Amino acid sequence: TWLYIIQISGLLLVCVLQFFNSMILGSLLISFNVSVLIARTIQKNLKKGGLLNRLGKLVLHVLLVLCLTLLINKFIKKILNLESDEHIFKFLKAKFGFGATRDFDANLYLCEEAFGLLPLNTFSRLSSTLLFYVYGFVLFLLTVAAVIVAFRNLSGSNQVHLKGKMEEYTVTLKPEAAYSLVHTVLFGCLALSTMRMKYLWTSHMCVFASFGLCSTEVWKLILKCLHLYTSQRV
Repeated sequence: TWLYIIQISGLLLVCVLQFFNSMILGSLLISFNVSVLIARTIQKNLKKGGLLNRLGKLVLHVLLVLCLTLLINKFIKKILNLESDEHIFKFLKAKFGFGATRDFDANLYLCEEAFGLLPLNTFSRLSSTLLFYVYGFVLFLLTVAAVIVAFRNLSGSNQVHLKGKMEEYTVTLKPEAAYSLVHTVLFGCLALSTMRMKYLWTSHMCVFASFGLCSTEVWKLILKCLHLYTSQRV
């Protein structure tokens, strides 16, 4: 909750420092943060019930947040009479084949190579520095751990014989690691769809790969998988 409040406060401060830039108030990020806080207030018992019950609540929670985000954003734009970012949505609509547009700004983006798909030679250049190999390995390892932990959390199993394994996986997936994992996947999708956004992904790849190489928790999991684990080796 504090993270969402800090993000909203930061955006409002930017709005003031940019001489009350109304475009920031109409951004999806402010609407999203407000929507999450409202959804958290409405749905408090997401961790009760069995696997299917929890999955249903989770899907409902996501849909609620998305619908509230769009409604709040539309409401803010209606009140402030904002249309300054409409060309971005027109560009995205045309880019992903949901209809052509006659908007000048949107067509200008479509003609620009930087707003196209990420070229495949990017991966070979990232591999030449060994960054992509390390990143891919850490990403695979943490994704597997995340899937296992998420499934066990959603199933709500409290059995004693599962408790030890649960603890083993949660050690390798601390909250900050899970947060970075979600971020790097989203940045990757953004870079793949729009080449200009690779500056976010490549810098995050360096941080993420470094975390994997320097994390004792990751090495602990690797050694346990190879049946070579001792505290001295870690």
